[in-house]
Amino acid sequence: MADLITVARPYAEALYGLAKESGQEQAWADALQALAAMIADVQAQAFLTDPERADAEKVSLLSAVPVAVDVKAWKAFLALLIHNDRWPATAEIGTLFADAMRRAEGVVDVLVTSAIALDAGQKTAVQSALERRFAGHKVAFREAVDAALIGGLVIHTGDLTIDASVRGQVQQLARTLRS
Repeated sequence: MADLITVARPYAEALYGLAKESGQEQAWADALQALAAMIADVQAQAFLTDPERADAEKVSLLSAVPVAVDVKAWKAFLALLIHNDRWPATAEIGTLFADAMRRAEGVVDVLVTSAIALDAGQKTAVQSALERRFAGHKVAFREAVDAALIGGLVIHTGDLTIDASVRGQVQQLARTLRS
């Protein structure tokens, strides 16, 4: 199966559009979170992967998730997930949906990974650079440390990854030399 984020994106975008239209963004986010929790269960996964089970049975199982959204739209979404065998991407759909909600609120979530922990001055500099890069948006900054980067930073937000690490530069050089 294709990368789950890639598979999830059109579903998340369509659901977000529907939710926004009806003013039920949070209710849909909650429903997706509950659905992802159910699908994470080993027994539910066994049921959903059982080739002897009809799609209607699988939709019925997933319909047991209590939701505060339009039931007809919810069941249509579940039927689509089952029919297209996209239920494994449910957690990613929920994540992308939540990302869309935050973007609509003007917030960009950014993960900054560095080889060593950033000091206060470095954090301020990175935060300022990110706010310039994402002008008009509030930047929610998270930090991680990965010594394998050797030095520099990797900045990740949504589909955008900026690899300014020593490891990334070495890998790029190796690819260039091989070609």
